[in-house]
Amino acid sequence: MRRFFLAPGCLAGTSITLAGPEARHLAVVLRLGPGAAVEFFDGLGQVYTAELTAVGKHQVVATVTAIYQATVAQSPLPLTVAQALLKGKKMDLLIQKATELGVHAFVPIISKHCENHGQRDNQHERWQRIMIEACKQCQRTEPMQIQPVTALADLDCRNVVHRLAAWEGERSQGLPADLGARPGPICLFLGPEGGLHVDDLRLLREQQFTTVSLGRLILRGETATLAAIAILQYQAGTLRPAPDMAALPPAEAS
Repeated sequence: MRRFFLAPGCLAGTSITLAGPEARHLAVVLRLGPGAAVEFFDGLGQVYTAELTAVGKHQVVATVTAIYQATVAQSPLPLTVAQALLKGKKMDLLIQKATELGVHAFVPIISKHCENHGQRDNQHERWQRIMIEACKQCQRTEPMQIQPVTALADLDCRNVVHRLAAWEGERSQGLPADLGARPGPICLFLGPEGGLHVDDLRLLREQQFTTVSLGRLILRGETATLAAIAILQYQAGTLRPAPDMAALPPAEAS
């Protein structure tokens, strides 16, 4: 069943009214018509099953038929990714994939060697749209938190238990494999294409980050980030099967 984001103000009683890009996507791109069953999520854990009653290019109306609270298991190791700004559209890619991989929060960081200083018009709004689209695709009901562009010196890690910084100069320490023995929030910092400046390392060490290596291969900035996220999320259990999935029948081959 197709799922759409229910923005504040779109629900009145049992009637849902969509306008703008979301309505156009439903009506023009997906070509859904009256009578089609769809789902809406509000970003707070509520999911609404509804039937489309009126579909136009600029406005869509649906009637709620059921409401349920999505059950989301809270990770004992919620992951915040502090990513030094990458150039081009690489940050867009990371926002999308971090959402799909279950990252709790994403902090764009300005460091010494950043070529992108986060000054493009409507950048944060675009990232929010990308994140919502990714939520719809992966059926995530609680959006990833995207924080404002922040200087590395201002990164707030007061409540973080595990502080990790990927650094190309690290030769011995890899990503820890025993994070579960000490539950608590993780902050993973990843640098820009130009690597970490000595001042960046000083700031990270002052904030008690442990530098880690991602292996012998030289990875592009976005590749390093996605590899590290996937490893940590697997260790946290986010990328492992849920306990009740074993009872489901295998999918039939198409």
